[in-house]
Amino acid sequence: MTGTLEGLDTHVVERVRIPVRDGVRLAGLLYRPPGRPRPVLLVRTPYAEPFSRTLPVFPALDAGFTVLVQSCRGVGRSEGRLRTFENETADGLDTLAWLREQEWCDGRIAMFGASYLGMTQLAVSGHRPDGLVALALTVTPDDYRDGLAYRQGAFQLGQALGWHLLTSAQLGGMPAGREAAYDTLPLIDRPNLAEILPSWHTWLARENDPDYWRGISYASRRADTAAPALHVGGWFDLFLRGTLGNFTTMRGHLIVGPWSHTDRTGVLGEVVYPGGSEQAIRLEQQQVRFLQESTDGVPGSLPPVRIYVMGAGWRTENEWPLARTAWQDWFLGTDGTGGTLGRSLPPSGSAEYVHDPRDPVPTVGGAIVLAPGPMGFQPGSRDQQVLDGRPDILRFTGPVLDHDLEVTGPLSVRLFASTSAADTDFTAKLVDVHPGGRALAVADGIVRARYRSGMDSPQAIEPGEVYEYTVDVGATSQVFAAGHRIRVDIASSNYPCFDRNSGSGKPAGEVTEDDFVRATQRVFFGEPYPSAIRLPVIPAE
Repeated sequence: MTGTLEGLDTHVVERVRIPVRDGVRLAGLLYRPPGRPRPVLLVRTPYAEPFSRTLPVFPALDAGFTVLVQSCRGVGRSEGRLRTFENETADGLDTLAWLREQEWCDGRIAMFGASYLGMTQLAVSGHRPDGLVALALTVTPDDYRDGLAYRQGAFQLGQALGWHLLTSAQLGGMPAGREAAYDTLPLIDRPNLAEILPSWHTWLARENDPDYWRGISYASRRADTAAPALHVGGWFDLFLRGTLGNFTTMRGHLIVGPWSHTDRTGVLGEVVYPGGSEQAIRLEQQQVRFLQESTDGVPGSLPPVRIYVMGAGWRTENEWPLARTAWQDWFLGTDGTGGTLGRSLPPSGSAEYVHDPRDPVPTVGGAIVLAPGPMGFQPGSRDQQVLDGRPDILRFTGPVLDHDLEVTGPLSVRLFASTSAADTDFTAKLVDVHPGGRALAVADGIVRARYRSGMDSPQAIEPGEVYEYTVDVGATSQVFAAGHRIRVDIASSNYPCFDRNSGSGKPAGEVTEDDFVRATQRVFFGEPYPSAIRLPVIPAE
């Protein structure tokens, strides 16, 4: 096949098959201009052809690259079976070695892609393969276990089920009926889905198997990456923590916009972000320019960090987190009529609610990838007033702000709490309360009690005992305007974004409705239990 491109002579488009170490041949489409050897832009994808149409193939050709779009094993024309993540390191390294041997490759290879396509880059980059000179990573997690399949111990049910259904459909077999239901228990019992994509069963069966996750993970090798990288993320992307973690570990350049995992239009949730689209900043052109400059070894033209401050617009920075951050603890408390949030440590006290896994707090907005549902499972900043009647949410609200307050950076909640159950979850949500009551969620997080010290260190809890929890609430860049109030909501579920904690202590995949236990939750504040959210406040210039 041949094609033409403005600014280039006729280029050849050909199908190639690349042998890897176990004899499997991986298929790809090669876009190759004639003439001298050129650097190659490699894209490795687990998705069928329609997903490839948005790749910047022709801009990359125009920038002087040969482009190879390769299907991961078991996808499209590639042989073998897709076993999520498990073969990407070996297959990627073998592909890079094959490319370097081709006469049309000048020995320099860059990689590009979002989400799983970004993971295929990190799967090889820490091994420092010869010839790898640049990475362009978009919405990419920093670890498969804690950050993709799970978050601080809670199973990311919504995105895991959605991705497996989507990918199994494009592999040729869509499970139907109850296979797709979020509430079908036990979660591990999805035989049709697991037959097509074994990872559904594996992720749940290996919840407590750190050796398995370490064996496939690239997390510990990221710091060894030699190739410069451009990291792109969104404030409402479920992998934002990964994008920021990858940047701080690997350095390079960072761009974060008011985007979700799949939406970069600048209109998200219930908010329009002026100038916030990827087109407004010519994101694709920035990515291609970065790849070209890195491949050519010339000084880069991109700033170290470019972020969209929600409420103020785009801004250039030199680092993340920002060096001028004033870290402020805002303490949870009560004044007898409701929850309070303030800079001063309140009197000692506590507040109580009952968590019922049969009636979980529904997901309303946030950094999610969910199929639409009755509550409107759409990502972004959404009004939390639809949850106002629920008694299983504690709301801690600050005073009316007399000036704009910018919060830009990582967020965390230090929570002292007890439960009557053998295990439970605690969620924390940062909310921007507008005059008139509109309450837009900004960021949220969750921690599973038995994994409070990390997923590699499960520790049972004693019912009734007070434990300290740190809830990673992600990160944001948000201006809380004068006249608004800052609020923190504490609950024990966010469903179906995360699975329902039964209260039994059983692994997520094995839980049935018979295991569901109503739990009495108590949150403590003041001395000696100073529950608080830590806000990264940026001083006004």
